[in-house]
Amino acid sequence: MRIVIIDDEPKIRKGLGKILSRHPGWYVAASFAEAESAMEYLAREDADVVITDIHMPEVTGLELIEGLRGVCRTAAFVILSGYARFEYAQRAIDLGVKKYLMKPTSPEELTQALEQIEADRAAAASAPAPAQSQVSNLLVRRAQEYIDLHYRSRCSLREVADALYISPNYLSNLFRKHTGMRFSDYLLEVRMEKSRQYLMDVHYRVGDVSALVGFGDPRYFSATFRKKYGMTPLEFRNHYAAGTAGGAAGPV
Repeated sequence: MRIVIIDDEPKIRKGLGKILSRHPGWYVAASFAEAESAMEYLAREDADVVITDIHMPEVTGLELIEGLRGVCRTAAFVILSGYARFEYAQRAIDLGVKKYLMKPTSPEELTQALEQIEADRAAAASAPAPAQSQVSNLLVRRAQEYIDLHYRSRCSLREVADALYISPNYLSNLFRKHTGMRFSDYLLEVRMEKSRQYLMDVHYRVGDVSALVGFGDPRYFSATFRKKYGMTPLEFRNHYAAGTAGGAAGPV
């Protein structure tokens, strides 16, 4: 896949390029510090994936995506942002953004997002997608994005349903139908995955991770983590540290 990176932070651009270039079949064709140069480039050159920040000088990432929609018809857009604002995620979904990732993101989360895009492109090329309700899918995607942005808080089914102006029962049924999961199970999956990412970053203390992922009781968090991963959060931190002693890339 040809990838274009747009972010006004040199460290972020360099880190993303290093991570993505290691993946077989992926090529970072260009990177830009601001949107206007990227728009000029993408008007001439093709890209399979465009990764952009939201807040940049002059033109925002959302404005860039809106402006490029008529030019880059086949490109998949990924937003990498430090701003957990639901209205941004809603607008991103309306623009067809494939993934809204929060900074700092881990190499694993970024790679998984692009691998999913690559798999979706391959599936779309080989077979027509099944007919689905676009409105229902959009509501579920917005619910998922809300969870991704607010997993640190209580984030109940009713809270998300209220944000989407639908009933909790309707959202619950839609969620199970389109994801195969209960709302609560998806929320737990997000919290567990985020906790792994925090534990892999030594800047966060193990004792603080439970609150960072929305658990009020550290003991319950530890028990839940152990049930899912077969080890306590501290054991996971030590295991990961031992496995990356050679110097793996950290969050970007």
